[in-house]
Order: sequence, then C-alpha cells, then structure tokens
Amino acid sequence: MKSLTFNGIKKDWIYLLRGRTKPPFASVRRNLLTVPGMPGVHLQSSDVQPLPINQPVGFVIKDDKHALQLKDELASWLITDEPVPLEFDDEPGRTYFAIVQNTMDDFDKFAELRQGTIQFLCLDPYSYGPEQITTFTSDIETLTNEGTADADPIFELEVLTPITFAMIQNQNNEYMMIGRPVTADDIAYQPQTSILSDAMNSLVGWTDATYVDNGTISGTMATDTEGFYASDFGTGTGWHGPAVKTSLTESLQDFNAQIHVENLNLSGGMGMIEVYFLDANENTVAKLGIEDAWKDVANMQAKFQLGNPADRHQQYGQPAKASDWYDYRGIMRISREGQNFNAYFAVIKDGKYKHARLFQFTDYENKYQAPIAQIQVAIRRRSAEPTSMRVNHIYVNKINQEPNGVPYIADVGDIITLDHSTSEVLINGEYYEDIALGSDFFKLKQGENTLSVQPSNSFNTSAKYRERYK
Repeated sequence: MKSLTFNGIKKDWIYLLRGRTKPPFASVRRNLLTVPGMPGVHLQSSDVQPLPINQPVGFVIKDDKHALQLKDELASWLITDEPVPLEFDDEPGRTYFAIVQNTMDDFDKFAELRQGTIQFLCLDPYSYGPEQITTFTSDIETLTNEGTADADPIFELEVLTPITFAMIQNQNNEYMMIGRPVTADDIAYQPQTSILSDAMNSLVGWTDATYVDNGTISGTMATDTEGFYASDFGTGTGWHGPAVKTSLTESLQDFNAQIHVENLNLSGGMGMIEVYFLDANENTVAKLGIEDAWKDVANMQAKFQLGNPADRHQQYGQPAKASDWYDYRGIMRISREGQNFNAYFAVIKDGKYKHARLFQFTDYENKYQAPIAQIQVAIRRRSAEPTSMRVNHIYVNKINQEPNGVPYIADVGDIITLDHSTSEVLINGEYYEDIALGSDFFKLKQGENTLSVQPSNSFNTSAKYRERYK
C-alpha cells in the first residue's frame, strides 16, 4: 500500500486513499491598478498563492483503545510549528514543504471513522526534486536547471589563497560579491595577526592563577583532547574551582579574541566559565563569562566586564528564549579597537553561529586601555552539582591598522558560503555582511546557467540546488 512521508517520518499503518485534490499549479493573484480616464488596468505585481493539498488516508485499528492511541500519534506527528518535507509514494523524487491545517476535532473523527482527509498547505507552492551537487572543475562551470521554475543555489567556496573579495557571476551579469578588489593604488593587508591559537589539549605554558574577582581558586585544572576542564573543584562556599593563566608573546593594544566553550546545563547544576584578559601587572582589563547561576532551573547567561571590581563596567545578558542557550556549545568573543569594545556570544548549531548576544561599550574616559599581556581561564562551581564545562580553544589576534589598505576577508582553508536560498553569506559559519554595492542573490534560470568565480584560481567551488516544479 502506498503511503506518505512527513517531516522525515513514515507511519506503516497509514495508507493513501483515492481522492487527493491538488491544483495542477499554484494560483497566481494579479494586483491591478486602475487609472481614472484610461482604458483597462495596469499590472502592478503578481503573487503566487500557497498550494493546498488534501489527501484522504485510512488505517486499520484493533479496538477503541488502539484508535485513541493512533489519534494521539497522528496529532503528535502532523502538528508542526514550521513547514516540513512532505513526500508521496506515488510522486517519487518530488518533495513539498507543508504544514497541516487539521484540528484536534478532525483527528477525533479520524479515530471514529478509521479514515479522514489530511489538509496540507504548502506556503512555498513549488515541489522540489532531489538535491543536485556539482563540484566546479575550473573557475567557469555550466549548471543545467531542468525544473519548470528558477532554482535557489548554495555555493561553497574553499579559499586557496588570501583574498580581499569573492564573486560569483551568472551569464546574464547577475552577480554576488563580498569584500572589494585591490586596485593599482591599493595595498592588500591582513587585518589581524595571530598571537595565540591554543587547542587547550596541554597545560604546558599555563601556570596556576592567584586571583579571581568573585570567588576562590581551588582544585585542579586538567586537559584532554577536548580542552581544559576541572578534574577537581576543591572546596568552598561560594564560587570555587581551578584557574590557570598564560602569557602572550607580545602585549596588545587593539586586539580580538575568540574562545570556544561548553557549559552543558540541561542535566541541572550550576557552573561558571570565565576568561580574563590581564595586563602585565595582572590587573583585569576585560573579562568574559558564560554561567548558569541558578540552582533549580536551567538558565544560562553571558557576562562582559571591563576593569577590576573596584571600578568596573559590567553587563549581563541572555538569549531571547532560555532554551536557545541550553547546553551551551559556542563562542565568547571580545575586541578592542581604540576606545571601542565589543563582546559577542553565540551558540554553534548546524555549522552556523546562532542566538547571538552583542555587548558594546565606548571607553570615553580611557579607564580600560592598558595593553593585555596574559590570558586566564577559570572554571568554577557553587552550591549545586556542577554543570559540564570545558574550554575548547582560545584564539587571540592583534588587530592591524592600515587606513589606506584593503583588508583580506578570508585566508587559506576558510569556507565561504553564499546561500541564495536564504539570502545569507557566511564565512566559517559566521554571518558576513560586507556585500558589495550592486550585487544581489540570484537564481538559476531554467536551462543552462554559465557561472564564473573570481578571483581566479582562488577557490575550490561547489554548488548545490534543488530543481523546482510549478
């Protein structure tokens, strides 16, 4: 018996009945403008409407108890917050993206009658073929879109040499470009120089710290292939645990740093990760933290601090929803350029930086301008069981200033993603916003599309897309 797959799930007890209703294509609404004194009307725009699909289904039950069980299973399976993939066995190779409009009353009737009609609504009115993946053999490649509608490509560019721009162009002069090329009068320069890149798999070069500003140092820091962690928190009534520090190879004025951390709190407990940026005299210039300070509820917060407690600037923040930062696996970042500080926190999911919080501060009084010379890591617990915490990697960079130059935007090994389906640009999973004036996200037209990538010999390029059908 033929069935359907919804949200990646097929129920072996559901079978399709005759009578599916689906328009041959989505209807189009014409928006017209009437001008007094002129014959006819003007066409302002056209809007493609959602595509409804009504599919009768049936199933076999053993008794009333089983019918109730299947009704609940139907509701749990079919009610989703967002459109999800829908596939019918009798339409092989085609995928719709749909939500279900049925109510709980409908599902009650399903159980009573052992059959009913599932009302799907495709907000995106097209069906899609299997994903096509093409690896470019040169900087020019031809892709053939055999669908009946334009397709949305996703390009991935692996960088082979430092670049100041990246551009991909379709044959009809549509193009997407980020960054900017270097002219004869420009100087290309690295916007930052790596000072520290520590995978945190060894304690060599790190020594025990002597000060934290909101608790006590106790216990033992340990490390493995995944990073630093507290093998022993020691004892204490307030925040307590190990802290270690290391010196930078040079003191930095303008700098940025990124720290990859884990603070997993869904199983309960309290835990705090802090990273200090210290001057040569071990005074706190800046500090970042990610912590769950609540004993009986999972609730993660970010912390950004400048200066020592006696004269500090401090900000706290949380995501829009507490669940966005449950089991926090992500980054903490800070930068200082002149008087301007920026701190940024985000989780990493599906290779993208998500649910970010940004803190900004301008140091008009020059209170927090001492060069940083040391990095300190503290991992601590309090009165409850500790959360699972690790510091996975620390990057510290010197920010270079070249006011008349063009900065490189990506280096060897970086991955640039130009997602024309979502209108997003990412570099190594992080959103990038320096899109060149005049460029835009484009579609693959029906038939052949000849694409070129610039600068030449700078990328390993691939494209993926799904052919669309009206």
